[in-house]
Amino acid sequence: MKSSAILKAVYKDCLDRGYILHGDLLLPPNHPDALKLLAVKPKKKKRVITRKTGWIDDERNIRNKANQRDAFMMFVEQQLHVEVWPEFYFSTERLYRFDYAIPILSNSTPLKLAIEQEGGIWAKGNSGHSSGTGISRDMEKSNLAQSQGWVVIRRTPDQMITSETIELIKSLIKQRIPL
Repeated sequence: MKSSAILKAVYKDCLDRGYILHGDLLLPPNHPDALKLLAVKPKKKKRVITRKTGWIDDERNIRNKANQRDAFMMFVEQQLHVEVWPEFYFSTERLYRFDYAIPILSNSTPLKLAIEQEGGIWAKGNSGHSSGTGISRDMEKSNLAQSQGWVVIRRTPDQMITSETIELIKSLIKQRIPL
């Protein structure tokens, strides 16, 4: 074993056992200087204010689009050549999100088309969206979306990647594009 590897192992072991690094010194956990360092509270990081607009420039939507990619998104984009946004925040009033949204077309025409995947509809008992609270919350979300001009398609997981879903989306795009 090389001496640098031994030094790294000893250094790591000291840190694992609670030694405090101060400058280039390792202080034992019970050393007076180490106790003083532990008593000093680290400064809180400033909270980063994100841009929340409920539209395509909303930083939450940009982050979701960059980090998520699934079979449904690729299927729709391949079939219809439109951008699909996952987990799309559509309002600044509430933290409501659509499972998928097609907010605009490639020519920047606003479309406001959302696709909701209704999971757990066959689950036994009052769980999630099928409880009284869940149904009430879904109604509030739906009403808010409609008041902002969104059209929402609701599909079960089995219906998501089907030609019927593509035809439904295609039909709604044709209806919403001004001639």
